[in-house]
Amino acid sequence: MMNLEKMKKRKKELGMTNQELSERSGVPLGTVNKIFSGATKSPQYDTILALETVLGMTFYRDEDGPYVSSMREEAFHYTVHGSYTLKDYYALPDHLRAELIDGQFYYMSSPGLIHQKLVGELYFQIKEYIRRKGGPCDVFLAPFDVFLDSDDRTVVQPDLMIICDQTRVEAKGVTGAPDFVLEIISESTGKKDYSTKLNKYWSAGVREYWIVDPLKGRVLTYCFNGDNPDIGIYGLHDTVPVGIYGDLSIDFGEFSFLV
Repeated sequence: MMNLEKMKKRKKELGMTNQELSERSGVPLGTVNKIFSGATKSPQYDTILALETVLGMTFYRDEDGPYVSSMREEAFHYTVHGSYTLKDYYALPDHLRAELIDGQFYYMSSPGLIHQKLVGELYFQIKEYIRRKGGPCDVFLAPFDVFLDSDDRTVVQPDLMIICDQTRVEAKGVTGAPDFVLEIISESTGKKDYSTKLNKYWSAGVREYWIVDPLKGRVLTYCFNGDNPDIGIYGLHDTVPVGIYGDLSIDFGEFSFLV
C-alpha cells in the first residue's frame, strides 16, 4: 500500500484542503476524499501521479509491488504556495496536462466525449467563417500554450481561442491575451473557469470570453469593455452571437448530441 500518512502530512504542510487538491490535480473530489479517508486502498496509477505532482511527492513501485513514496525536490520547489514558474511547468511529465496561473498549478483531466464534439464543431464553424471572410485572425485549439501575462508564472491552454495579431503566435505558443477565448466546463474545471480564469482573461486584455457549460445547459458570454463587461446568458438551444465579429453566430441548437 502507499504511505497515506506521508501524503496527509505533506498536504498539511502545504495547507491544502481536499477541495484544493481536487481542483489542482483534476482528480474528482469524491475520489480524493476516499483516498485520504482510507476507503480506497489501491488508487489507479494516474490518480496517484496527479496527486503526488501537486503534493511534490514521487510514487513508484517495483514490478507489481506496492507504491512507495519519497519527496521529489529536484524538479519542483514546494516551499511557498504560488511559487512555481515556467521551469517547473516544463519539468512536468509529458502525459500530465496542467495550467500555471499566478505561480500555481491546476491539473486537467482528459476531455470527455461531449467536450470533444463541442470543441470540434465550434472550431469548424469559426474556421469556415474566417476562411470565407479572410483577414488576419485565426482559431486555435488546446493544447496550445498561452503566456497570458508575458511572464514566467502564468501559462494557460484555452479550449478554443481566436488570435488576430499573428506576430504573437510562435511554435511554442501565444504571447499575450487572445482576442477571443472559449472554455468548456467539466466537473473538475468549473470553479477555475468561472472564477480564476474569468478574472485572469479580463485583466490580461481578452476581448471576449465564453463559458460553455454542458452540465448546467448554458452559455455565458463576456464582452470586456472597460470596467463593466457586457454579459450574455444563453441556453444550449440558442443562437449565440460572437461579439468580436458583427455577422457570426453559433447555433447551439444544431448540435444534436447536446439534446
